[in-house]
Amino acid sequence: MPLTREKKSKIVEELTEMFKKQKIAVFSDFRGVGVSKLTALRREMKKTGAEFRVAKKTFLRIALKVIGIDYDPKELEGEIGVILGYEDQIAPVKSAVKFGKENKTFKILKGILDGKFLEGKDVLALAKLPSREQLLAKLVWTLNSPIQGFHNVLNANLKNLVVVLNKINNLKK
Repeated sequence: MPLTREKKSKIVEELTEMFKKQKIAVFSDFRGVGVSKLTALRREMKKTGAEFRVAKKTFLRIALKVIGIDYDPKELEGEIGVILGYEDQIAPVKSAVKFGKENKTFKILKGILDGKFLEGKDVLALAKLPSREQLLAKLVWTLNSPIQGFHNVLNANLKNLVVVLNKINNLKK
């Protein structure tokens, strides 16, 4: 059933809104991946605050142009699916890379981060970065470390004083 002009414009409008909200977009070739596996990918993406959408390259080009990114996805080979991350920039990429390792025909082609295009290898490099939570935990640990050290130094002096007083008390008995 052919798409009417209204349906096409609605699809482009939806894609445009999605691209406006996204923090990261990853273009992938999903040729040869079964429907059940794509459904599993969609569920996994939902857990990370992202979604996987399949769209015609023409619709993607128009939606990207509307938000100010001049890129023609027609140069991408295969059936194009887009992962749009709305919350975290790294988690959807990690999930996509993991999915790609499990499904050899799934390939990450390009990405958009902060309005700039990334090559596939750059997107794969993002997957190697620690997650936002891990980075925040490291920051808290780094900020807490000097305070903890100072606390231990002060605590050691008190502990030593108690040990000395305890020995003096044992000598008097």
